[in-house]
Amino acid sequence: MPHPFQHACVRDLAWACFSPPLMLSARLGGDGPDAGNADFALTPARQDWLARLDADPAPLREHLARSRSRRLGLYFERLWHFFLARDPAVELLAHNLPVRENGRTLGEFDLLYYCHERRRHCHLELAVKFYLGYSAPGCDTPGASRWRDWLGPNSRDRLDLKLDRLLDHQVRLADHPSARAVLARLGVTDPLREVEMKGYLFRHPRNPLPPPRAFNPALALHSWWRLQELPGALDPSLRYRVLPRLEWLAAARDTVDAMPPPALLQALEDHFREHRQPRLVAALDDSGVEQWRCFVTDASWPD
Repeated sequence: MPHPFQHACVRDLAWACFSPPLMLSARLGGDGPDAGNADFALTPARQDWLARLDADPAPLREHLARSRSRRLGLYFERLWHFFLARDPAVELLAHNLPVRENGRTLGEFDLLYYCHERRRHCHLELAVKFYLGYSAPGCDTPGASRWRDWLGPNSRDRLDLKLDRLLDHQVRLADHPSARAVLARLGVTDPLREVEMKGYLFRHPRNPLPPPRAFNPALALHSWWRLQELPGALDPSLRYRVLPRLEWLAAARDTVDAMPPPALLQALEDHFREHRQPRLVAALDDSGVEQWRCFVTDASWPD
């Protein structure tokens, strides 16, 4: 869902809170507690609010500037904090609320809020993830790929590990006696459980894994390439940007540092001489609007 806002932080806010989720929580299954998606609709009133922010993004920028962290996950969370603290349909009660027992931290609630429409308290766990599909030779994945076949750019992160932690630990936190005591101090009992994972999946065109179970079919599947394979995928009529990590969320809409294919290939070769971290590349048209994105890895990834 494109968000044609002028300011990147407003586009990121719209993407974080109103774009389709990466995974449909109700289809995750397993023996964990039932959890749904947050499912905040982009109503006309919220569209007007975003448009006003785009005209004057100072309040959002000031909110984001209060955190010195450069971690993408924390940036994503702070976008949610800004929205929930200002939306009239909800009341934000707490975020990043720790639960401790005998000096040991058991976990923390990402978000606790009250929904006026449902007249219920909600416990919302957030995640923003980018996974590359990779199946070792000999692995047969008919119909649907396995969660473990989707690796983060650093390859130590995996979709199955993240979902296990979300479903078996994070969303169960309210069941713990110490957590119930923390909730009681806020007047919260039996909150609804919600999991909202946003992000992108990338497949290798020569091994196009089918999407995993619970993947949202409303989303596109993107591509990843090894550097030596990339030249054949580049369109000379487009320009390209290597996206800094904090620009991975909403689609890019500018031409800053945009390069023709030869310059992009040289920049990536220079990067991989010193580093192994895959790079996220956006392809832009003449007006700077992102047409597609891909991850580029070195020859040894994911080893």
